[in-house]
Amino acid sequence: MHQKLNWKEFADKNELESILLQDIVDISNNAIKKNGNFKIVMAGGSTPERLYKSFLNIQNQNFSNWELYVGDERCLPVDDEGRNSLMIKRSFIDHLPEDLKPKFFPINSEKGSKEAANEYNTIVDKVNRFDLVLLGLGEDGHTASLFPEHCWDNQLNVVPVSNAPKPPSDRVSMTPKAFLKAEKIFFIVTGHGKIEPVNAWKQGEGIPASKIMSDNLIDIYCNFD
Repeated sequence: MHQKLNWKEFADKNELESILLQDIVDISNNAIKKNGNFKIVMAGGSTPERLYKSFLNIQNQNFSNWELYVGDERCLPVDDEGRNSLMIKRSFIDHLPEDLKPKFFPINSEKGSKEAANEYNTIVDKVNRFDLVLLGLGEDGHTASLFPEHCWDNQLNVVPVSNAPKPPSDRVSMTPKAFLKAEKIFFIVTGHGKIEPVNAWKQGEGIPASKIMSDNLIDIYCNFD
């Protein structure tokens, strides 16, 4: 299987975020109309954080029909600022009334990478489809917590990660197998430091982001300011 990539480059980060938000709303509305719910895998990072805050501005959306999953997580205490799950809660979930809160499936990485990965693998195994997966791109070409020069068991949907080159070294990550469940995959790539890995990706170098496959077009939203 080869990647089918749709590069969307924006001169302005605000325009990127506005169009990305509308695309997510369209996918969520279609999924809810078709299946009764919207299953999304959330990414970490500063641009996704702003995006999640803007979810609160979506009109006429019953977020109780949403199911939120996490693509990767750092093995840190529950209340650590470095946790993706904490960021997702603070930027989005905590601002909603109880009857509108989405179902949230955090990775319990405070239990350690192996136990948390086994636990989350059981959860993801039961998911037939994700409507949307959001992913980022690191300056080294990593995505989720899949790093260059690392191997992972792609027979599993979720794996423990050790010796990550960025702290903390222990993490939990979904794998390309899990992302194959997605109807749509969006990469969000912002910042001047992402030019080099994007060029490597376009030139066919085997960075981890190039290992993510889909039956459909993978959309990559880019702004390099």
